[in-house]
Amino acid sequence: MDTKKHMNEKSIGKQIAKGTFWTVLMRIAIRLLGIISVLITARVLVPEDFGIVAKAVLISNFLDLITQFGFDAALIKNQQATKDDYNTVWTITIFRALILSFSLVLGAAYIAEYFNEPEIEYLIYCYAVSMMILGFTNVGIVNFRKQMEFNKDFKFNVFKKVSSFITTISIAVYWQSYWAFPIGVLVGTIVSVSVSYILSSYRPSITLKSWHSLFHFSKWMFGYEVVGAVAMKLDTFLLSRYSSGAELGAYTIAYEVSGTPSTEISMPVARASLPGLAKLNGDIGGFRDLYVSILSLVLLIAIPAATGLSVLSEEVTAVLLGAKWKTAAPLISILALFGVTRVFISCAVSALVAFDRADLLAKFSLFSLLIRLILLPISIVHIGGALGISQAILASGILASALILGIQSYIGILSIRKVIRNIWRIIISTLIMYLYLLYFVENFLLIEYISIYWVLFIDVLVGIIVFTTSIALLCKISSIKGSPEEKVILMVRDRLNS
Repeated sequence: MDTKKHMNEKSIGKQIAKGTFWTVLMRIAIRLLGIISVLITARVLVPEDFGIVAKAVLISNFLDLITQFGFDAALIKNQQATKDDYNTVWTITIFRALILSFSLVLGAAYIAEYFNEPEIEYLIYCYAVSMMILGFTNVGIVNFRKQMEFNKDFKFNVFKKVSSFITTISIAVYWQSYWAFPIGVLVGTIVSVSVSYILSSYRPSITLKSWHSLFHFSKWMFGYEVVGAVAMKLDTFLLSRYSSGAELGAYTIAYEVSGTPSTEISMPVARASLPGLAKLNGDIGGFRDLYVSILSLVLLIAIPAATGLSVLSEEVTAVLLGAKWKTAAPLISILALFGVTRVFISCAVSALVAFDRADLLAKFSLFSLLIRLILLPISIVHIGGALGISQAILASGILASALILGIQSYIGILSIRKVIRNIWRIIISTLIMYLYLLYFVENFLLIEYISIYWVLFIDVLVGIIVFTTSIALLCKISSIKGSPEEKVILMVRDRLNS
């Protein structure tokens, strides 16, 4: 019986690994396009343009977040979901999109007046149309994740991003206008809805037969999304009111760039692990072991990558964004470290949903909101601007991570002792890398004689060498079986042999 159980866990682990491969590949492709987009638009446009767009999308993004019911998670978790369940989700999603889009249209003029930015009224109209169209996306694409067909999920998301990318860049370069962003989103939305019906053979129909059972599961996810949305948008709202458009634009870009090393690793893994963890719902021991393994593997990449970005923030800003974005560098340095805390929370969301404890997510989001309501206004008053907000965001992330780890340990789905045993070598190696990079960057004699592009390349290369050497020596000394480092080596070897 134990052998069969072990084989089942191993099989699910392989499915998650395969799903992670496709999802990480998808995120890398999307992020690469995003980085190129930021690189080009940041050099064509000015920080004030990004600030205007940030204000235009603030309300629409907020409304979108607070009306997320977690229906996709409900369909993925429910292995016996019926056609009525899928059709009900599709119907509610359409109604939601229509209500939100009409609300934006009716409120656009008032939003523009509130922010004292007349230009954003017509931008909001464009985003409202995109939101309405998006509501008609084929619900059948949920099965790409549920059945772990992540290659199809990859195609769907990449098609959407490529179409949006081409449109945004074309308009930005040709007209040098912030209209590149809303039109790019609109084109990407039209393409994604069309592709959802091409890639999935499922054909939904209008019905509300299963609304009661769906809302029974989703009420906690709804609470989590509503409160979480307020917490997530509080920083942008405060900056929109109490700072300049240029400062808001710098913060928006810094937040986007700084999250790359952490979220682009944690989000794909969390996305791929949900269906696998849900299958181990009745086996808490297997669930805990698999979850510890997943979290440790993510941290193996996220911790050193985020730390490296933090210490090299000035070089990254100069290369990717240019001199006019210099004010974003200190923000990236702080927010990159905040990205590590997002890893813990992203993975925890999948784990708690898979374990049927979405109620704890709703309660956790209340704590996160409370912490931000205390820290963010204080930071605005005593430190000021985007720098103060960034520091408060980092502090709130650390506190939230400590709480979510404690919650998971309390209900028995996570062993903090095992996580520490798996990642102590990662932490020490990252610290060595961090200290060495600080010294190397300050004492790099050729920095005045070579291009900044070569400086960044050499810095990154040195960081990788120092980290890998340090962790290899620590692995040799400690020799702990089942470590995340060992699993990465085995995964790479299996991938090369397949």
